[in-house]
Amino acid sequence: MSFTRMSKHYRAWVIASAAAGAAVVGTTAAAGLAPVALADKKDDNFFDPEALERGAKALREFNKSPFAKQALELQRQQEITKQAEAKTKEAEFKAQAKAYAKEQEHIRWEEQRKTMSEEAQRQAQLAQYNDELARKRQQAEHELQRQRNGEMVSLQEQAAARKEAERLRIEQQIQAERRAADRYSADLQMEVERSRSLAEAEGRIKENRENEDVNRRAAL
Repeated sequence: MSFTRMSKHYRAWVIASAAAGAAVVGTTAAAGLAPVALADKKDDNFFDPEALERGAKALREFNKSPFAKQALELQRQQEITKQAEAKTKEAEFKAQAKAYAKEQEHIRWEEQRKTMSEEAQRQAQLAQYNDELARKRQQAEHELQRQRNGEMVSLQEQAAARKEAERLRIEQQIQAERRAADRYSADLQMEVERSRSLAEAEGRIKENRENEDVNRRAAL
């Protein structure tokens, strides 16, 4: 009987049957029986009915074999071994996953510690900058106050200089007025003395004239 292209569901059933035959072949090999080829390598889109026949024949021979029980036990042990290996691999995977998670946690804490350290360093730098800024501001205020004090001292010195200059001017004016008064007084005294001298001279002249008149009248 020859089949060409099969439907999808029928082809799936054939593949499952072939897999069962392959299991039987593996078991018969484990039981010491000659392996049976189920099918030649052909295109997956074609079906060889002889493969099913050979699989069924191999199954019948396996059931008749005295090593069938041992083969089944061997297959069971192999399955147990596979399960144990799977559990071991699962445990290894869980251990690796746990180690990875621990490593990630360590990395996360390390990053957090680094971030905290950088933040602390940034805060320290900010505090240092603020201190430096406050120090410069204080220096600027002191310099401004020093300049203001200097300006105040300069203004006070200028005011004192003006006051002293005014005092000297007034004193010089007073002295000049005093000298002028002294000169006026001296001139006035000289005028008085001159007038008195003239008056005395005129008096003596008058007296001499009168005496001459008297003497002249006496001589007559």
